[in-house]
Amino acid sequence: MADRDAALRELLGEIGDGGGSDPSTSAASARVDGDDAAGGDATMMHHLNLRDLTLDASSAANAIDGLDLDLVKYADHDVVRDIMRSDVTDLKQRASSVEAKLQSVELESIKDYVAESDNLVALHGQIEGCDAILREMESLLLGFKNDLGKISSEIKSLQDQSSTMGTKLRNRKAAEYSLGAFVEDVALAPDLVLAIADGEVSEAYLRRLVELDRHLEFMRTDATASASAAARDVAPELERLRAKAAAKSREFLMDKIYALRNPKTNVQVMQQNVLLKHKYLVTFMRMNAPEVLTEVRVAYVETMSRVLRQAMAGYVASSGALRRDVAGRSDLLGANASAIAPGRDNVSGSSVFELGTRGDVLRELETTPPIIVHHVEASGAKYPREALFRSSHKLLMDTATFEYLFCAEFWGGSGGGAGAANDVFADIFAGPIVVMEDHLRESTAGLGVGPGAPGAGFGGDVDVVGVALMLRVNTEHQHIMTRRRVPCLDKYLDGVNMTLWPKFKNAHDAHVRSVIDAAAAAARSNAFSADDASVAAHHVARRYADLTRAMTSISSGAGEVVETQIESAMERLRTAVIDFLTRASARFRRRSRGVAFLVNNFERVRAAIAETSPIASVTGGAVADPMESAAYGYFTAELARLSGEYVEETLRERFGGMISFVERAEAA
Repeated sequence: MADRDAALRELLGEIGDGGGSDPSTSAASARVDGDDAAGGDATMMHHLNLRDLTLDASSAANAIDGLDLDLVKYADHDVVRDIMRSDVTDLKQRASSVEAKLQSVELESIKDYVAESDNLVALHGQIEGCDAILREMESLLLGFKNDLGKISSEIKSLQDQSSTMGTKLRNRKAAEYSLGAFVEDVALAPDLVLAIADGEVSEAYLRRLVELDRHLEFMRTDATASASAAARDVAPELERLRAKAAAKSREFLMDKIYALRNPKTNVQVMQQNVLLKHKYLVTFMRMNAPEVLTEVRVAYVETMSRVLRQAMAGYVASSGALRRDVAGRSDLLGANASAIAPGRDNVSGSSVFELGTRGDVLRELETTPPIIVHHVEASGAKYPREALFRSSHKLLMDTATFEYLFCAEFWGGSGGGAGAANDVFADIFAGPIVVMEDHLRESTAGLGVGPGAPGAGFGGDVDVVGVALMLRVNTEHQHIMTRRRVPCLDKYLDGVNMTLWPKFKNAHDAHVRSVIDAAAAAARSNAFSADDASVAAHHVARRYADLTRAMTSISSGAGEVVETQIESAMERLRTAVIDFLTRASARFRRRSRGVAFLVNNFERVRAAIAETSPIASVTGGAVADPMESAAYGYFTAELARLSGEYVEETLRERFGGMISFVERAEAA
């Protein structure tokens, strides 16, 4: 049906294009078109199709019926309508022309087929060969397909087997890990048994102890393992090894501890190079033989307490022979200059109230070693009490620091805890602390014996500068121990302060009372009989100036507590000294000389304060400027007032009549 439609459209096209043209022209055009169709024109193919319809006798009737249908279908087409209106003769001519074209095209087509027959035969052979090859390839591929199917089944089977084997392997590894760890923790190697039983304590022995402790820990902590038959079999042997190791550890440590009692033994070297290297023995006994460790600890505490107590007692006793008393009972601030005991050594040739070189004891406190007594004894040198105090406490601090750190590492390491180490240290140092406390009480017994003594109501040593230096040294020692982070002597050093402050107060009060007594005596004394009495600084003022400078140097940078206490004490002494000087100035017959006397004394004190060199603390904190102190400000203001008064008194003495006249004139 589609071929007919195409042929009809071609026919209609021919008619439409030809119009009323000549049949011969139409035939020529048909031949030309046929020639073009031989070149591959699509239109010629439609002509051939139509020709096929015309030449096929078997389909002629069907073609006529189809033509009727086509005429009805295309009745409204302009070309069909024009043809139907045309003459019958024209239709016949056109039909003849079309038929001629179809025959021509058919002949040409046949020629082409004949010309290409060899090629077609060859092509047919090639196609048959390709078919054979394709059949072979199909057979081969089918074989491959079957083989791949078999291989896929085998691969799946192998995968299943591999998965099963992997599961078995994991299970076996898990079992091996658990069983292997169990066997490793339970089984005792022969070389371990031999080393623990017969070996000497050494670094290699310590490594064996670590291994034995692992076995003991496993049996102690794993209830399931300890209940197994293997564990029950090995438990007796393991217990014998534990007891043997504990006995060897005890024997080794006891030998070293008893060696510390030998006077020729360097205790710190023994602790550092021997005991600390074998500190795992303590760890092993703490976990596996605590009763043995208790015995060893008691032996160590007794030994070290005795050794350190004897060492400290011997040192303070021998150093006591090096002491030089700087001030005695007569060296009071208010005592008469002639009352100073002859022959007494002063510090660097200065008075007992000067600081002088005594202040060197506060410099390089942490790095200066203790005094080596037997070296100093050969030279015959002597030291004031504060130097011996610093030396003995430096030895105490260094010894306590070393012992505290040793106890923390040896007795408190590897699970021992800080509490155990602190307990051991406290037990050890109880003896040395008692020795130092007794020595402190004895060495300061002459300081501040209290009222009731004859004379000024005070007896014994009044070296207030020495006590102040001891207080400052003790404060610096507290700073040093804090910086070392070693709190083991905090309680003792606080007790030293509690002991020294009353001594300082009593000694200082003795000087205050001596000045008060001197002031009372000055008030009772008669005026100077002549005007040539010296207006130079009184020896009380000179002593007070030296003491003020010394106390300012000592208290500067010592901390709020020391500064406040010393400043308060010096303020009371200043009041007494000013009262004494005021009363002494009243003994001059002429007021101007009394004022000059006060000016010279006050200037002496102010100059001494201005010359003060503060001593910095080991903490590196700032020190106060002495010229900003209350004492310096007070004497500066008093000097300004007294200078004006001196001018007025001098003018009044020389020009008294004139001044009186002027005053009366102004009053009138």
